[in-house]
Amino acid sequence: MLLLVVTGLVGMLGLWQLLAGSTHRAELAARGHGTVGEGSGKSLVRALDVRLRRTSSGQRLSAWLAGAALKLMPIEYLGLVAMATLVGWLLLATLFAPWVALVVALGASIGVSRAYIERKRGNRRDAFVAQLAEVARMLSNGTSAGLSMPQAIRMASRELADPAGAELKRVVEEMQVGRSIEDALEALQQRLPSREVAVLMTTIIIQQRAGGDTVRALGELASTLDARKDLRREINTLLSGVVFTSYVVAGIGGATILLVNGISPGVTKEITSSALGLAGIFITAVLWAIAFVLIRRTTKVNV
Repeated sequence: MLLLVVTGLVGMLGLWQLLAGSTHRAELAARGHGTVGEGSGKSLVRALDVRLRRTSSGQRLSAWLAGAALKLMPIEYLGLVAMATLVGWLLLATLFAPWVALVVALGASIGVSRAYIERKRGNRRDAFVAQLAEVARMLSNGTSAGLSMPQAIRMASRELADPAGAELKRVVEEMQVGRSIEDALEALQQRLPSREVAVLMTTIIIQQRAGGDTVRALGELASTLDARKDLRREINTLLSGVVFTSYVVAGIGGATILLVNGISPGVTKEITSSALGLAGIFITAVLWAIAFVLIRRTTKVNV
């Protein structure tokens, strides 16, 4: 099993390097021919990625990865999930029936990768939300100095640190290629969904459409965002113990299976080979999932 783990990790690392190398070579080839665009490279990976991005599912996947600021193409993400599923299937086949191992490996690969990227998106979103008061204040100062809203956003993108600077820079780049400020800000809200971001973007859009005292609106919004940031910090501190408990509950289920198989080697494969055993494992998994979800719901506070 240890040899399989090491071999699987080396295989995933090799696949990652292969995909990254092919993408880099395609970019260099495009630069050498003086062309720009995703379809100009000769790389098969890039060509497949272009086809995937043309679909609605590919566009959503691309926006989801962009929200985490990962330098990873959608086709590369799918390739890594497939490789992780194969490695997980080889490992879990020593514990479960082959088809059960495949289902569990696929679910675990998708779940772990999604949890990792969602965590990255959450961290980036929280960092952006922490800068929203400064963003609103800078936009307010820019408009009070006579700048238009696009000019104020361009100024803020140069002055602010990441992730706010990078996200506002992307908004500026989208406006430069002809996209309206409303659409560019809506795309930003989709990449980093949160109530605070929605409030700020909605305020800017309303001021752009209907007019009004932009300086006063953004100034009051900056003060409100500061107060919400302090409140969210206190709530997260108070509920940190409950959050940790939810992960402990989720981990006990997997640890129990490994413990049973360690006490009686091969028992899990026998259980998953019979209909009655599968029914018992399914009911147990559902109960563990319900417990995890209920504990997590107690930590969800809308502020």
